[in-house]
Amino acid sequence: METELKLKVPPAALERMRSHPVLSERSQGAPREHHLTDTYYDTPERELWKHGLSLRVRNDNDTWVQTAKTAGARFCGLDQRGEWESALPDGQPRPGLLARQVRDGRLADVLTAPGIAQRLQPVFRSSTRRTSWDIPLADGRQLACALDAGDLACGDRHTEISELELELKRGDPAELFELALDLHRDIPLEMSNDSKAARGYAMLEDAPLRAVKATPVRLGRDMTLEDAFQCIGLNCLRQIEANVAGVLRKDVESLHQMRVGLRRLRALADMFEELAAAPAEIREGLDWLAGELGAARDWDVLADTTLDRIHGIDPAALRQAAHDKANALHGKMLQTLHAPRHTQLMLQLNGWLRGRQWRGVDALPKGAPLAERALRGARPLLRKAEKRLARRIKALDPADAPMRHRVRIAAKKARYAAEFFHDLMPGKRTRRYISRLSKLQDRLGALNDMAVAGQLLDELTGGRGQIPRQASYARGYLAAQAEAGSEDLGKALKGVAKLRIIR
Repeated sequence: METELKLKVPPAALERMRSHPVLSERSQGAPREHHLTDTYYDTPERELWKHGLSLRVRNDNDTWVQTAKTAGARFCGLDQRGEWESALPDGQPRPGLLARQVRDGRLADVLTAPGIAQRLQPVFRSSTRRTSWDIPLADGRQLACALDAGDLACGDRHTEISELELELKRGDPAELFELALDLHRDIPLEMSNDSKAARGYAMLEDAPLRAVKATPVRLGRDMTLEDAFQCIGLNCLRQIEANVAGVLRKDVESLHQMRVGLRRLRALADMFEELAAAPAEIREGLDWLAGELGAARDWDVLADTTLDRIHGIDPAALRQAAHDKANALHGKMLQTLHAPRHTQLMLQLNGWLRGRQWRGVDALPKGAPLAERALRGARPLLRKAEKRLARRIKALDPADAPMRHRVRIAAKKARYAAEFFHDLMPGKRTRRYISRLSKLQDRLGALNDMAVAGQLLDELTGGRGQIPRQASYARGYLAAQAEAGSEDLGKALKGVAKLRIIR
């Protein structure tokens, strides 16, 4: 199973990358130059791609090689997938030769299906200039580095190729991110979350982007608490990165789901602060990104949700003004996600999580909490989240919006903690616990949306005209709604304060 990290390189910086001192100093021998022509094949029904496979025939100096790859699990530019290749006498694909290497019977059957070879046809092509280096690592392994520049063509549609690929055949991928950070300090790079095959099929099918929700965290009972922490962190990071493409297209739901992933990751970092503290630079980066995402999300919620609560006026003009504010901030998010700081944060996060860098240079000491079985080690963390929520509920004045928000944050963190360790907890009780917290979170969330709306509407009340008048009316209306909604919170809060997932 190979691991690849792909990064976009500014086309104007390709020559600088080819002569970069980090690569020349660390590489074994001089870089190699190749001119590659790749043709991707599939059936008219796209049978290979539908089964998670791509099939490529490469011409490299009149040498023919066919390669099949699985679609793999790609996020933060990192791809872990199966890959099989065989030499060919010419440019005609012969998938049966690859099937002999594939252990997964389902995939082997796809490659040997009756008539599959006869029905294959070219679907898109790429032509690239590749510069490659071999970089030896301290433990004897070797890191392969390739710089590709060229063109990917599907009919009359084209997309530029300008990317750096770092590859390990085996071992800890954290070193990929360390090398990438060294290069990024000089040449601004960006994560590339699509293989050439995925980009080709996207041009072919013009498939719409979809927002990606959190997937359940899968923990094994034999995991240590450290294993669980790493697994949960990568799950949160996957949700963040999976929604970047949608945010770049100004999709409202993608931004929401990216923000959810970021909130989950920050909640995890808070939960483990005393056991695996993230470096200050990472914590500051997470706070920065949360602020950038939150500003756009607040205006989205006002425009698409909160204004629907208002009666007595037609808020169409006010809603359009809120949408205009939101759209401007969505445009700013493009700058944020293309900024070197975002790439640096994603590389640092990956290196820290994958390399378990909270350990420093040593292994975990015997008896360390992180070395305990996950369920046993998680119990005090879950109890801490419960007690924090109970304390905040006890101290709450329901009419105090900032205090309500603090209770909401505590409820959210307790819910995330239960969701993270759901696989290890009693199922029925845990589901009930999460459901009760979710309902309270929704109620407090609606009240918080009204409080935030009051602040945002302040920006629209200046001057004369319909929008300022409507903004003033909406502020008063929402303030009255919030006051009424906070009056009957007591019973729900007392019930939640008594909830216990750990007994």
